Amino acid sequence: MLRALALSVAAVVTSTVVLAAPANAADPAPTGPSIIVVGDSITSWFRDEPGSVSDGWWAMLGRELSASVRTLAEAGSGMNVRGNKCLGTTYGQRLQALTKVDYVIIQGGRNDMYGCTSTNTKKTLTKAQQKKGIGAYLDRLGARVDALGIPRSHVLLVSPWGKADRKRGYRIQGYMRLFANRKHEGFTYVETRTLPSRMTLDDKHPNREGAAYLAETMRRAIASAP
Repeated sequence: MLRALALSVAAVVTSTVVLAAPANAADPAPTGPSIIVVGDSITSWFRDEPGSVSDGWWAMLGRELSASVRTLAEAGSGMNVRGNKCLGTTYGQRLQALTKVDYVIIQGGRNDMYGCTSTNTKKTLTKAQQKKGIGAYLDRLGARVDALGIPRSHVLLVSPWGKADRKRGYRIQGYMRLFANRKHEGFTYVETRTLPSRMTLDDKHPNREGAAYLAETMRRAIASAP
């Protein structure tokens, strides 16, 4: 499984349109909401392949809601760090790729303990730098969705975490929750439990059971969004 997924780890997966159902002439057009997912390898490693071990949480969500889902995801990336071993983009550098949709899901946080140097090497950030970078991105995100006319309550922040680096995970999730809940932000933070080993490939990335859990959690969040 990990070998198969490695083919997509280095790829920059942006502006990829994914339909909720397999594409063929007999399939009806999606009738549910339009969704953009901004993410890291928890999104970019996976595909819309029903029944496959590579089926992504966002693809499961799309099929459940009969939604059109577009992913802007890159392995290793975050709000503070460029993906693709510091040769790619941050979430902020993908802001202009956001278009008017019903919901925006920001799946991230795992990589935001790091930043990139001017020589494209990864470095560990201080706690203050981590928090400041996450807050700065969410400020810019707020301005972008306001300009597009997307309700801030329809911007869902989720930070899935397995057992690996769990102590830092609690801290980064706390920063995201804090900024989402600030009155002037108005985003929706979606709580997820720590994924146990049986729901992950490597204590970081979800397997099919983990993906199904994330999809159902996000489905409920969308259903309850104002």
